[in-house]
Amino acid sequence: MDTPKNRRRGQWLLGSFVVLLLLGFFVLPPILKNILLQQLSASLQRDVVIEQVEINPLRLSLRLNGVSVRARPGEATDATVVAAPVEIAGFDELFVNLSSASLFKLAVVVDELQLRRPRLAISRYADGRLNVSDLLDAWMQPDDTPAGPPPRFSLNNIRIEEGEILFDDQLHGKQHRIDGVQLGLPFVSSLPYQADVEVQPLFAANINGAPLRLEGESTPFAEDRESRLNLTLDAFDLAGIGAYLPANFPLRLPAAKLDSRVQAVFRELPGGVNSLVLTGQLALNGLRLTDSSDAPLLAWQKLSVDVAEIDPFNQHFALRQVTLDGLEVDAAVNQSGELNFLRVIERLQADSQATGKAEEAVQPAAGDASKTPLRWSLGGLQLNDARLRWQDASNTPPVVGSVDGVTLRLAALDQDLKKVQVDSLTAAIDFADALRASQLAVEGVQLDLAGQQVEVAAVRLQGARLSVLRAGDDAVHWLSPPQLQAGKRSANKAPASQTPPWRATLARLQVSDLAVRFEDRSVQPNAVQEIDALELVADNLGTIPQQQAQLQLKAQLNRTGQLEVSGGVQLEPLAGKLKVSTTGVPIDVLQGYIDPHLNANLQRGQFSNTGELEFSLNPKAAKDALKLAYRGSATLGNLQLVDRENKNDFLKWKSLHVGKIDFQLAPMKIDVGEIALSDFFSRLILNANGRLNLADILRQEAAATPADGAASGNASAVAAVAAAPEVTPAVAPPAGSSLPIRIGKITLNNGRVNFSDYFVKPNYTVNVGKLSGRVTGLSSEAGTLADMELRGTYGSAAPVLVTAKLNPLAAESFLDLKAEVKGVDLTGFSPYSGKYAGYLIEKGKLSLDVAYKLENRVLSAENHLFIDQFNFGQKVDSPDATSLPVNLAIALLRNNRGEIDIRLPISGSLDDPQFSLGGLIVKVIVNLFVKAVTSPFALLGSMFGDGQELSSIAFEPGRWLPDAAAQKKLQTLAKALNERDALKLDITGFADAEVDREGIKRVGVERLMRREKLADLQKKGGDSVGMRDVRIAPEEYASYLTRVYKAAKFPKPRNFVGLQKILPVEEMERLLLANMPAADSDLAALASQRAESVQRWLVEEGKVDPERVFLVPAKAGQAAPAGGQVVFSLH
Repeated sequence: MDTPKNRRRGQWLLGSFVVLLLLGFFVLPPILKNILLQQLSASLQRDVVIEQVEINPLRLSLRLNGVSVRARPGEATDATVVAAPVEIAGFDELFVNLSSASLFKLAVVVDELQLRRPRLAISRYADGRLNVSDLLDAWMQPDDTPAGPPPRFSLNNIRIEEGEILFDDQLHGKQHRIDGVQLGLPFVSSLPYQADVEVQPLFAANINGAPLRLEGESTPFAEDRESRLNLTLDAFDLAGIGAYLPANFPLRLPAAKLDSRVQAVFRELPGGVNSLVLTGQLALNGLRLTDSSDAPLLAWQKLSVDVAEIDPFNQHFALRQVTLDGLEVDAAVNQSGELNFLRVIERLQADSQATGKAEEAVQPAAGDASKTPLRWSLGGLQLNDARLRWQDASNTPPVVGSVDGVTLRLAALDQDLKKVQVDSLTAAIDFADALRASQLAVEGVQLDLAGQQVEVAAVRLQGARLSVLRAGDDAVHWLSPPQLQAGKRSANKAPASQTPPWRATLARLQVSDLAVRFEDRSVQPNAVQEIDALELVADNLGTIPQQQAQLQLKAQLNRTGQLEVSGGVQLEPLAGKLKVSTTGVPIDVLQGYIDPHLNANLQRGQFSNTGELEFSLNPKAAKDALKLAYRGSATLGNLQLVDRENKNDFLKWKSLHVGKIDFQLAPMKIDVGEIALSDFFSRLILNANGRLNLADILRQEAAATPADGAASGNASAVAAVAAAPEVTPAVAPPAGSSLPIRIGKITLNNGRVNFSDYFVKPNYTVNVGKLSGRVTGLSSEAGTLADMELRGTYGSAAPVLVTAKLNPLAAESFLDLKAEVKGVDLTGFSPYSGKYAGYLIEKGKLSLDVAYKLENRVLSAENHLFIDQFNFGQKVDSPDATSLPVNLAIALLRNNRGEIDIRLPISGSLDDPQFSLGGLIVKVIVNLFVKAVTSPFALLGSMFGDGQELSSIAFEPGRWLPDAAAQKKLQTLAKALNERDALKLDITGFADAEVDREGIKRVGVERLMRREKLADLQKKGGDSVGMRDVRIAPEEYASYLTRVYKAAKFPKPRNFVGLQKILPVEEMERLLLANMPAADSDLAALASQRAESVQRWLVEEGKVDPERVFLVPAKAGQAAPAGGQVVFSLH
């Protein structure tokens, strides 16, 4: 109703409204500005500038423009960073729109709050203080005012735009800038009130140029108060945080950038359990991690984590996929044996222990989350193009290398870890010359931790190159493990648990194009062994007991050799049965190993074999832990061994084949079906110093090696050979079972031995060729005998034959050998005869028959030398020629048919340390020739008689006719002379003045007695009887002696009447001998009679040509031998 009262009331209200508007628009802003300036300046202790305050009472809004908090002197940040160096905080505009609901809610309700271009400039000085430390200190002071009820408010549609935060860290010399800050919050409220929401939750900024964006939504008044936040971060640089780590922190982070596309959902669940679930993707790119000395430790290009769900409050971590690209790990061991990673870990542990007590003091009490069991899972892990660099300075030389291009795919796994599966792993290896591999691939790894079993589908290694060096000090240099320092806890290691061993299986191992080079510098020349193009395929490998695997291997050995291996093996326990085949494997690379033992160069040689190798190793066995067997064949072909001293071939052959081998190590057994040596050659040389190359081919210790020197003038080449030491056992070997060895057959084909003697001038060379033969039935079994036959030719045409029955392998050796060589032409030996005898050989042929028998370790030998038509030829001057009459020796040894036939029986025991068969034969032959020229009659006596000495004939005193014993000697001598037409005999008679003078007297008495008897016989009519035929019988001796005594004309003893006394026979004999004349002329005549009687006997009885028998008188002054003798000499 329009009444005056109502009109006045309306006018009053209108006026009040107009006044309020005027106050709001024009009066309140300057008042509020002054209040704010005073309050803020006083509170902040700094000048505050507010350009404009606007109030709109109609909209219930407030707007502040150009607000700035000025820095006090000395507080300004770096002018290069902050555009307005005098400002520490400020904003361009603050807009607040108050809601009319504030009146009804009795609380502050803001429908909209907008802050545009806020700014904050913080400086940290070198002393660690901030330019706003005074404000922070004041705000951190405790407030004694009792806490009231929580404020009632509701802020809605909150926006911050174009914010900027500058931080000048002068302490670390860093500047940080956060710009482009945007914040959007739908509401923040302690009231169940919600205005019209026009703003979605948002936070966005550029942190040092890296965009960050958070978007989400929150329902604080819902039952679970669910809040969602999307975190988006692009290339956020984490390197700056390194400046804020402790100075002694062992790690540095030069580079790392974080990307995030993560959503976080927070819920309050019933029972007071909170849930914070993170999902999305995280990426950490370009990371570089170093130690405190900036040495690289860890780096990668990109780490991507696809988070399925992470709930830290409930101990649940689930990652869908983890992908790591370009990982680089730098592991290094210094000279002190410290691994860089372990060194960093130890420093971190030390820092952790130092702060442990403080951490325990503030450790919150365990909540319900601590009771929740940990649950985690990983859907898959992908590692691409990773690289591990390794440097080990603890070894000499240092080990440097890398594992490149590592790719790994790990399948899903969880906290149970019952099954861990690695789908694939690939890598390339580069440790310089020590180890290179273009690819190592592992596929299908199944790891059963509960069952302690590992299964691998395949391992493939391709293009690997290994190089191993053995240095001169025998140290092997390869990839030696690092010499790490002992860890601090090494002394307190827990005892090894008695858990069952792990079992591992590998379905397939494949190695392609593997090359191995082993250089051994511990020998000279250096030995290099090479394996190339190795291809290996092994299936079903494993450590499960009795698990059988099959393998096939092919390789090239030392460039031209070939190796093939196939068959089955097992690893637990180690055993195998393999077919092994090699072809043409060079062995000349072994020169360095044989050089310490042989003075020879191995120029060439090739080894080949085909067979089956079976082995087993049982370390638990008390005996014969290793068992080994080989069945097959082996061939050593094209061997050439060169004498290093003489630069000539020493030994070579085309093929040494050993077939049908059956070898067993435990128990030891050797069974060979056949051994065949073909087209072989041996070179024997006697050098200018008279030493055989065979004696020098084996190296000996310096103290045991006789010094070389020229042979003496009378030494022969044969003697030089014989002088080489022979090793013979001094003690018989103990009885017992011998090593079981059987060799079915040994054959030799087309062999040749060449001997050259450079000790004589001119040199001598001969070939023993066309050597062939066989040995069958060799065995170490007792009671078995092998048959041997060897044939060849000496020189160009002389056949050689050796046959034997033997068992050299038996515990008790037996040998029955016969050897013969026929018709060796001796003219080739003229260099020897000229050097040592002074004559060349005109002609002659040698044949040799020997027979050796060894039984019960006693050797008996028969050596038969037969030389036909031997003659010395031209005489030569030689300083080494003997002065002995060699022609006489030959004449003594050679019969009338031009033959020299010598038999030399020899015997001895092998248990005699001085017994040497070769030396003994040579000694006997040499002694034979020496004896021929020094004791020719003794030689003739041994050759034609029973060994009696024929150089002289002894006679009874006073007699000149040879008795029966003398005639026997003469018979032997005549036989020798008749067999040796070239010999001439000189006869010289001798009479002994003492012995023969008495003999002449006795013979004179006997002659007178025979004359008396002859007279008696003639009286009885025995006119035909001569003096030589008369013999005095013993019973007639006294009668005829008395008659001779009575007829003798010398004074005789008489009796007292003057008549001759009758004397005993002994007295008459004494008086007759005393008065029988025996002058020196009688002695000379006796000597001549003796020589003549011997000459006559040899000519008449012995039938010796008288032109070869000469009477030679004794030379003037020549001493007569003791007793009456005839002495012979030959020429």
